[in-house]
Amino acid sequence: MTKLWGFIRLIRPEIILLAIACVYVGALVAGSGLFSMKLLVGIVAVLCIGAGCHPLNDYFDYEIDRIVHPNRPLPAGVFKRRTALYLTLILFVLSIALSSLISILCLTLNLLGIGLVFLYELSLKNKGVSGNMLVAFTAALSFNYGGAVAGDLLRPSFLTLIAFLIFLGREIIMDVRDYEGDRHTRATLPTHIGKPKAVYLGSALIILAVPLVFLIPFLYRTFTIWFDLLAVPLAFLTLYTVSLSVADIQKVRTTAELLRIVMILGLIILLIGIFL
Repeated sequence: MTKLWGFIRLIRPEIILLAIACVYVGALVAGSGLFSMKLLVGIVAVLCIGAGCHPLNDYFDYEIDRIVHPNRPLPAGVFKRRTALYLTLILFVLSIALSSLISILCLTLNLLGIGLVFLYELSLKNKGVSGNMLVAFTAALSFNYGGAVAGDLLRPSFLTLIAFLIFLGREIIMDVRDYEGDRHTRATLPTHIGKPKAVYLGSALIILAVPLVFLIPFLYRTFTIWFDLLAVPLAFLTLYTVSLSVADIQKVRTTAELLRIVMILGLIILLIGIFL
């Protein structure tokens, strides 16, 4: 049971579900039907990439996690470091194989995503905001991958823009959260400009995304009035969440966790807006 729970924590299923939902919504707004075998294969391909990213991140962050996240599976000794690396490689190869079954475009996006993941881990992780931007872009690209599965790569791009702003803001806030561990080994944005300014920047990016959400029904006729009705309380929740760290920098951990919930709720509302 310890190994099983450690495996679940290693692949971060809550983040994988976010990526899967992004792919599905991206495919629907690009004209896909509610279900097809092609869409299922695409979802599993992204699931494999998402599941492989986090063991790779934990492999490279082993020394930092011993300080900041000692209870994670690798620093806690549940798995050996090389096990995480092998798991990543197996999952990435599987995702490539699955994407190649859909189309050349999906295979290209898949390889691009994997390449960006390795670029981040090997080079840009210690480059401050450029690393944050790459992570946010790679995650937001899930919407376009869904579009590619449906045959229209660019149609979900407005959703990609909103997701990019929210992911980027959260990445910066998480760097503030991890400041004590990172400052010894990594040159993150908070170590360059200070924690307060980093919180302000991350919060501003997320706040910028809020009004853009209300343009979604005008750009995608797929959505019903239910989306607007549910988006209003979500907008207030988002503003409240970022205000916590702006008012008290000690609450960045709470903000980071609440933002994950906000993103999950946002994707649920997108799906409700499509289906109801």
